[in-house]
Amino acid sequence: TLDRSSAASDVYKRQMAAYTVLASALVRWDVARHGTPLPDWGATTYAIYTQLFFEPTDPLPTTVLARIVFWATPLFGAVLVAEGIAKVGGELLETERRHALWVRIMTETLKDHVVVCGLGHVGYRVVEELRALGEDAVGVEREPSEFVTTLRAQGVPVHVGDARRDDLLAETGIARAKAVVCATNDDLANLEIALDAKRMNPNIRVVMRMFDQRLAAKVGGALELDQSFSTSALSAPVIALSARIAGVKSAYRLEERTRVVCELRALSPWQGKTVAALEAAFDLRVLRFAKGERYEKPTQDRVIGKGDTVVVDADAEELSRAT
Repeated sequence: TLDRSSAASDVYKRQMAAYTVLASALVRWDVARHGTPLPDWGATTYAIYTQLFFEPTDPLPTTVLARIVFWATPLFGAVLVAEGIAKVGGELLETERRHALWVRIMTETLKDHVVVCGLGHVGYRVVEELRALGEDAVGVEREPSEFVTTLRAQGVPVHVGDARRDDLLAETGIARAKAVVCATNDDLANLEIALDAKRMNPNIRVVMRMFDQRLAAKVGGALELDQSFSTSALSAPVIALSARIAGVKSAYRLEERTRVVCELRALSPWQGKTVAALEAAFDLRVLRFAKGERYEKPTQDRVIGKGDTVVVDADAEELSRAT
């Protein structure tokens, strides 16, 4: 719809330019054949141009044909203006065009935002997390979907189309963005988007989703991308550890070891120890104490009681053995 609007605007400009040149030539020819002194081309063109918008700067010519042109020019200008108003009105009355215009305007106001390409289950949740962190986000999805509708209702600018198109990627403000997340379900599409984003904005941070874990590591290193990840590789440790340990929140790999963030009742070996003593004795870090739906930040001298619920970041093997 925006392409059609832009094309219509170009036609309007060409019509106005063509009429101005032709009318100026006709006036100069008519005046010259009657022996009247001629102003320069610039003055004649300016006179016709101002006539188009009902702001005449020159007096009415003395020759008949030139007078007809001067009288007809404001009428032609009125037709062009009316045509423009009708087209703008159509843009505003049609829901999709109106929304596309809103998305473009909102995107143009953003800077240092994050562009998320692919608004499926992963991309949608990435946008949610970014907004929770206070970051501005712009989405791109190939087809309208429930996720697109939800994000639009929340005020997130979402461009609908193929993010591999240079023109669409440029409309997301990629040149002004600080990061792009390539989260479609197509590895090659994600790779192409990542390369295009780096070409348009060499300083942008690129986070790329890939289903093939080995390829993700190779591509990330070879192309100097900031981060490449496999959703299956990220989720597998959480699923496996959840089967062994209660209260698993998340898991990650660090130095060939798996660590887990877990919420659980204080274990017997922990009880009676201060936070500082517990962290010195075990390979873990106390992140929070849970009080119902509220969480308290721990102090180093806080003593861990029998009924305390704690959130820890711990070595998965050590925690598994302890529980």
